[in-house]
Amino acid sequence: MSARFRLCCLSALLLGSVILGACQSESTAPDAPVQTYGASVDTASARTAAEVAAEPSALDGATVTVRGRISTVCQKKGCWLALETGTATPIRVLVPRTDDGYEFTVPITLTGRATVTGTLQTVELDPATQKHLEQDGAAPAQAQEVQIAATGIRVVPDA
Repeated sequence: MSARFRLCCLSALLLGSVILGACQSESTAPDAPVQTYGASVDTASARTAAEVAAEPSALDGATVTVRGRISTVCQKKGCWLALETGTATPIRVLVPRTDDGYEFTVPITLTGRATVTGTLQTVELDPATQKHLEQDGAAPAQAQEVQIAATGIRVVPDA
């Protein structure tokens, strides 16, 4: 075998390995990183935010798991976020308070799809609370809104 032939075969083998490796790494690339805040969230039983917002009174006081796109996050402390519901008012997800502050917070720049577990309630907001939420970065708050006191939030961030 000539040196030229061996060099040609070696080059072809190397090129094939590079191409095969590139194809393999593309097909096994990991999904977007998932971020969890608070307790872990089981996504199997999640309802859409639109579905929950359509009939919140049926779930009032219940522990629910809800999924939806994050529309807004508290711009001061990351102590709440809002889930889009389509045509209805967003569902506000609140981080529980402790004597020392909050059980956890989320980054104020958080975007993506969230799945949240917590206790759902429909609440009346007084004008002072509405104003406070607007100062935190919320759209003008309604007098009544659906809220979830979250135990856990799972987020698949936007790429």
